[in-house]
Amino acid sequence: MRRLLFILILAFSSSSLFSKGLQAKFTWCSFYAPGNGPYVETYLDVIGQSCNFAKVESGKFAASIEVTQVFYLRDSIIAFNKYNLLSPETDDTNRLLFDFTDQQRVSLANGNYVIELTIKDKNNPGAKPYVLKDKIKVDFYPNIIAISNIELLTEYLSNTVNSKVNKNGYDLFPQVNNFFDKNQNALKFYAEVYNTSEVLNNDAYLLSYRIQAHESHQILDSYSKVLRQTAKPVNVVMADIDISQLISGNYDLMLEVRNRNNELLSNQTLFFQRIHAPLLATDSNYKAIEGTFVTAITNRDSLYESIKCLWPIASTAENNFAENRLLASDIRQLQQFIYDFWVKRNSANPALAWVEYRKQVDLVNNEFSAGMKKGYNTERGRVFLMYGAPNQISKQYSEPTSYPYEIWQYYKVKDQTNRKFVFYTKQLASNDFELLHSDAKGEISNINWKVELRKRTETLNDFDKLNPNNNYQNQSDQLFQNPH
Repeated sequence: MRRLLFILILAFSSSSLFSKGLQAKFTWCSFYAPGNGPYVETYLDVIGQSCNFAKVESGKFAASIEVTQVFYLRDSIIAFNKYNLLSPETDDTNRLLFDFTDQQRVSLANGNYVIELTIKDKNNPGAKPYVLKDKIKVDFYPNIIAISNIELLTEYLSNTVNSKVNKNGYDLFPQVNNFFDKNQNALKFYAEVYNTSEVLNNDAYLLSYRIQAHESHQILDSYSKVLRQTAKPVNVVMADIDISQLISGNYDLMLEVRNRNNELLSNQTLFFQRIHAPLLATDSNYKAIEGTFVTAITNRDSLYESIKCLWPIASTAENNFAENRLLASDIRQLQQFIYDFWVKRNSANPALAWVEYRKQVDLVNNEFSAGMKKGYNTERGRVFLMYGAPNQISKQYSEPTSYPYEIWQYYKVKDQTNRKFVFYTKQLASNDFELLHSDAKGEISNINWKVELRKRTETLNDFDKLNPNNNYQNQSDQLFQNPH
C-alpha cells in the first residue's frame, strides 16, 4: 500500500514548477474501521501564493478552488465528489504566506482503484483545469493483520469530538509532503494496526518503527524503537521522532508487527527526504565538482531545465528529491545534483552520458512538444527517452471511427522482446498523445484499449467489452499484431 506524493501545477506551462499558476500537493492514505469497512482519506495542500484572490462579502480576499474527485474500479465510477475549497480570508494579497489544506474521506471496498483528481482556480476561469490520476489499492481483511498507510502529521491534539480530522481520540493535521527541510526537526506520524486480537488470540506482540537509509537500507539505531503492545481490534501507532540531527538524504520510515517468536506479521513503509542544512564544500558527502562539465552550467533556469528533463529516466527517489531541491537550492546544489546523477550512470565519463542524453531530449522536444508542454513531459517523449527510438511506428490520424493514434513497436525493451505502445489523443489538433496501452512490463495495460480508441464514434456502456461493435476501416488490432 505504498503511495506517492504528487505536486500539481495549473499553469500555462505544465512542465514548470516556477511559472505562474495554481500549485498544490496531493497524497492519500487507506484505513480500516472495524464494523464499517475500509476507507480512503485524501489530502490536498494548496499553496496560497499560487492562487488568485478575489474580494468576498466580508470585504476581505479569499481564494476559491474547485475540486473534483472521481474513483474508478476498472471503468465503473464507484465514488464521486465535487466541492469548492475556500482559503482563509486575508486583508493583504501581497503577503500570502500561508497554505491551506483539505481532507476528504470516502468508503471503498477492497479493490484496485484509480482516482481522477481535477482542480481549478475559480478566480482564474481562463486557466485549464489540472487532471491527475493515481492508483489506489485497498486491501484489508478481518482475519489478517495489516497496517494502514503511514500518515505524516504537522500536529496532533487529543480530542474526543468526532470530525473528519479526528481518529481514535486525536485531531490529526496532515503534512501533505514527504520532504523535511532544515527548519523541521520533528517527524510526526500516525498509523493503525488491525486484527491483532483476532489473529493472536489477544496475545501481546511487538511493534517497531525505525528510520533507515533508502539506498543502502542501513538501519539508524538512534531512530529505532520497539514497543510491546496489547492485542486489540485496532492499535494506534503515533510518534514524534526528533530528527534534528538527521543529515540530508533519502530515507524510509518502517513499521513492523512481529509475534513473540519474532516472526514478521505485517509491515509498512513510507519514503521521505531530509535536507538538514545547505550542502557545503566541507561536507564529507559533498563531491568536488570543480572542473567538471556541470560548472559550465551557471544559469539557474538552465540548471532547472537540465534537472527537470531527467524525470523519464530518474528513479522515484531521485525525482522526489529533485522536486524539493528545485524549490530552494543554490547554484552549487543544483550543479551537484546533476553531477551525482550522471556519475551514477557513467562514472567513467558522466559528461558524455549527459551530452548524449541532452541530444535525445532536444529530439523529443522538437518532435513531441505540445504548445507550452515540453516533449520530455509528454508520454511519447517519456517512452522515447526511457527505451530509445522505436523500431516501427504506425501512425493513423484519419481513421473515421477512431481517435488519432500511433502504435510503436520495439524489438527489444530491456529484457523483453516485441513490445508495443499505443498512444492516442482525443483532441484532433493536439500533438499531446496519451499512452493508452502497452504490453511492456511496468507500463499501462488496458484490456479495453480497442474500445477506448473507438469512443469517438460509439457509445459504449459495457465496461467488460473488449472489442468495438464495428471494425470498418479500423486497423488498430491488425497494426498492433503486425506494426508497419
